Amino acid sequence: MLKCQRLDHFAIAAADTTAMVAWYERVLGLVVHAEAGPIAPQTQKVYLIGPPPPPLLTEKTNESSTRVMLGLRQGWMIEVMPRNDSPRHARNSHEPGLSHGAWCVADFDEGLAHLRACNVKFLGEIVQAVGGGRIISFQDCEGNMMQIVERKD
Repeated sequence: MLKCQRLDHFAIAAADTTAMVAWYERVLGLVVHAEAGPIAPQTQKVYLIGPPPPPLLTEKTNESSTRVMLGLRQGWMIEVMPRNDSPRHARNSHEPGLSHGAWCVADFDEGLAHLRACNVKFLGEIVQAVGGGRIISFQDCEGNMMQIVERKD
């Protein structure tokens, strides 16, 4: 049996990787953890973005402080990579394949207000989430479906 430890990343093929990364930074507070390229024949960079890393650790050595980043292995990420020239068709949430990303938020009403302030395009109304809590769907800057969800412990 395969023993998965955690989700490492999922990937989004973007028309403009830099613009998409900027959108996820501004709207969802994600940060760039790594970038590469461009790698031929592509003309754009590939990025790994995710939540900000945990606070830096401070380690005392010889009366001086050294800060140590905990690195990429602290959670999930999104790979933002250049798309190919295939035409993009309109999708709905129940088509085959990866449907959406859902972001668990500490305060649903605050998250909803932030998304509204960022002028995201909502896809429907707030509904009851499977497993409890509220959920609403919206699109990112290139039309990929995302959600915010609250989970009550």
